[in-house]
Amino acid sequence: IALGSAAQIALFVAPVLVLLSYLIGPAPMDLNFWPGAVAMILFATLTASLVTTSGRSAWFVGVLAILVYLIFATALYLLPPQNT
Repeated sequence: IALGSAAQIALFVAPVLVLLSYLIGPAPMDLNFWPGAVAMILFATLTASLVTTSGRSAWFVGVLAILVYLIFATALYLLPPQNT
């Protein structure tokens, strides 16, 4: 239920932010995402799918989630998105 709800929220929020950017932001936002962000979303989705498929958990599954988070944080720190 949580993963489905998160997906529905994500699919709702992005278009709403694009529409609100015309009213709030100095420049309109588009849906042109940085390729690194798209890769991170795909990898996070794959990881979440693998973790929740069995319906069971163990301590190393939590370690896997923390490692994925640290990899993303390090990648964003070392390779920030390019402003175009």
